[in-house]
Amino acid sequence: MRKIFSTILGLTILFSFLSVPVFTQAISSTSTMQELIISLQDQINQLRVQIETLRQAQSEVKEIAKEVKGTLQLINQLRIGMTSEEVKRLQEILATDPDVYPEGLITGYFGRLTEKAVKKFQKKVCLEQVGLVGPKTLWKINELLTEGAGASGKIPPGLLTAPGIQKKLCATSTPDIIAPIISAVFATSTTATSTQITWLTDEKANSKVWYSTSTSFVITTSTPAVSSSDYVLIHNLTLSNLTASTTYYYLISSADKSGNIATTTEKLFTTLNQ
Repeated sequence: MRKIFSTILGLTILFSFLSVPVFTQAISSTSTMQELIISLQDQINQLRVQIETLRQAQSEVKEIAKEVKGTLQLINQLRIGMTSEEVKRLQEILATDPDVYPEGLITGYFGRLTEKAVKKFQKKVCLEQVGLVGPKTLWKINELLTEGAGASGKIPPGLLTAPGIQKKLCATSTPDIIAPIISAVFATSTTATSTQITWLTDEKANSKVWYSTSTSFVITTSTPAVSSSDYVLIHNLTLSNLTASTTYYYLISSADKSGNIATTTEKLFTTLNQ
């Protein structure tokens, strides 16, 4: 009997020692699971906040879009090749005068017919006939829209032919205080001793390029430069007598007929090996 009791007691103690790691592991697993659940709940709450923020932002964007869509004014500069709702609105405005836009096509595409109509409009309002809608043309169109459409929110059928508008076409032309906008600047056809600097302006302007082998150079009377007094939209000046395998830094300047000057930031090119 004692032997049996001792055996049972020994087995019990052995089982107790063996079951301790299992019990401890179960406790540890439960604790880990609880931590995981808490972490997931936190993430869910954060996602809910983000979703609500996105919903509010989406609602605000929709409201802004409605306001922009509802306005008659043109906001962006427009040029040939562009397609947009603003181009369509521009065509609607131009079509209110058969002498300006006899074709009257409202397509939303800025093609040659629209360019031709813009030039006629610019001539009628005493602006330079460049065929694209730049800052000055935008200002004039929006002025006439404000005067002719009022609070109606619609383009009047005879906007550009109304007697009151006719008196304002050139009489209220504002002084030109806007500098040309320079774009598409490139150094092309570069050789060991020369390169061509090309760029565009949104209105006819003259051309000038200063250049130096030093970066952040200061323009002085002795700074090398090439220029042209021709008033053009497409600019092309050649820099010659350059040194081979050398990096040059340059600045571009264009001034319109009213003396408004635009200057670019510093740019660079490197001549080829001899």
